[in-house]
Amino acid sequence: MQQIAWQREFLRIVLIVALATAAGMSFEQPFLGAFVGLIVSQILMLRRLNELFRWSNNQGPAPQDSGLVGYSADILIRRERDLNKKITRQRKQLKRIAEGIESLQDGVLIVDQMGCMTAFNRASCHLLGLRVDTDKGQHITNLIRAPRFVKYFNKGDYSEVIELESPQRLNLIVQVQVTQFGIDQKVIIVRDVTERQRVEQMRQNFIGDVSHELRTPLTVINGYLEMLDDADLNPGITRAVCQMSEQTERMKSLVNDLLHLSKLESNNAGIGNDWFEFQPLCAVSVDQLRAYTPVSLTGEKFPEANIHCDCASDIEILGFADEISSVLSNLITNAIKYGCKEGLGAQVNISIKRTTQGIEVAVSDQGNGIAPNHLSRLTERFYRVDESRESTVGGSGLGLAIVRHALEHHDAPLKIESTLGKGSRFSFIIPAERIRIKGENLADLAL
Repeated sequence: MQQIAWQREFLRIVLIVALATAAGMSFEQPFLGAFVGLIVSQILMLRRLNELFRWSNNQGPAPQDSGLVGYSADILIRRERDLNKKITRQRKQLKRIAEGIESLQDGVLIVDQMGCMTAFNRASCHLLGLRVDTDKGQHITNLIRAPRFVKYFNKGDYSEVIELESPQRLNLIVQVQVTQFGIDQKVIIVRDVTERQRVEQMRQNFIGDVSHELRTPLTVINGYLEMLDDADLNPGITRAVCQMSEQTERMKSLVNDLLHLSKLESNNAGIGNDWFEFQPLCAVSVDQLRAYTPVSLTGEKFPEANIHCDCASDIEILGFADEISSVLSNLITNAIKYGCKEGLGAQVNISIKRTTQGIEVAVSDQGNGIAPNHLSRLTERFYRVDESRESTVGGSGLGLAIVRHALEHHDAPLKIESTLGKGSRFSFIIPAERIRIKGENLADLAL
């Protein structure tokens, strides 16, 4: 088609020039005639180009021409028709996507590079109290002013989600997750988790109430067992009383751990208001456990552990001293229990060192180690790495769950590293904003 248009255009010019040359020959001026023919052909071409220009600017009809101009107009008309079809199809797809987003029960907000909202659905209005007529184009932190969200949004690390109260609706808890979208946009997903929080609170209350109620019967049972232990009984009954006493003590330890865990889970006291010295706290935990000798359920004593602690004396921490003490006690106790190897006492090392993020505290042992498939689940309640080993060593299975919750209150996630046959290392980093040295903020010091 393009070749035919070129041929027609060329033949048109040749025909006009030939006719003009023939007319010039009649006046004995063939060259003048040919020149006039070229001028006429160009004028006609300019006229057709003007028609194409006017049509392209919606100032006239499409040019009717069999040459290059007509061919170009036909190509443009076909492209426009195809483009309109694509636009119509994409408009329908966008409409369906928009309707799908509007039908979601979760709030969806889109913000630009500056943090201003460009779009949001009806669920966002319900969950956050947004208004379509006034809030579009507003900065997100002007509408969600909770300090936790402002810090989370400005930090730029959206690997985790946060939960906070709705800024407009009382007794409504929402979960907020931010995701990068494209080059300079973010998508914010807002989910109602009020019912889940209520069920979680009921579970915590149930555990706390049951644990409290179990204390009284356990105390009574333990009292009667102590009476029987002092009585003159035959060896078989004495052995049974001894085993019942051991199981009662284990039950009391489990109840205490459940109460402690329930308290940690329900603790929403913020970052804590007290600065406390870390070195005396660490020293007390170590001194209390130096004489600790685990006893298996069969009555066999473990070899005495060797604990080495290297703790700086000028560190102060902002938080909860009793929770950090519980963290150290649980980690050191686990290292003593599971750090034994080939009948030798556990070699426990506690190290504290400064890093660019804050202070790293690590408790390591040289035991048999833990298989990699267990590491991600160690902090779950009652999780057992080895049922047979657990039945020998004993324990409630709540120690690391307590550690995880206590460290969450200090913005310090627990890191677990272990190699089979070489031992394990449990560490956490207390962030710089929670650390100071003799009254100075560590964040302002060069590490």
